[in-house]
Amino acid sequence: MSERMPGFGAPHLTALNEGYWKAAGQGRLVIQRCDDCGTHRHVPVEICYQCHSRNWHWDEVPGTGRVFSYTWVDRPLSPELAQAGVYNISVVELDGVVGTIRLLTNVFGVDKDTLECDLPVKVAFDRVDDEIALPVFEPAFALNEAERVSAGKVSA
Repeated sequence: MSERMPGFGAPHLTALNEGYWKAAGQGRLVIQRCDDCGTHRHVPVEICYQCHSRNWHWDEVPGTGRVFSYTWVDRPLSPELAQAGVYNISVVELDGVVGTIRLLTNVFGVDKDTLECDLPVKVAFDRVDDEIALPVFEPAFALNEAERVSAGKVSA
């Protein structure tokens, strides 16, 4: 079960996605990459979107990006998630990839006043068990109160 999100269980492992989840368990963010054209792709699939090659490998990426979109969940979607409280579901667009890669994830260390589109974020890992972790994100830098006021995020 997730350490940061009580009620969230482990992902379903398949031959195609196991490398992604196990790399996260080692503190690495990897994305599937085509050996022939170099395009990254996510979610893992057998055939490249661009050139239709079946040759690929796991490519470690920097783990930085920006919030593309998000929503807040105020009510549990199931009884198991009630203990998670209020949380966000975010789409993060990754830096350092060929093509566009957007991950459905959570951003921690933010609240309803500080989470916004284009917020720079960095990967963190939410441990599920000894081998598996979930890639989640945190703000890439902390804004102190004075910086938030000058950026117009809160009133003085």
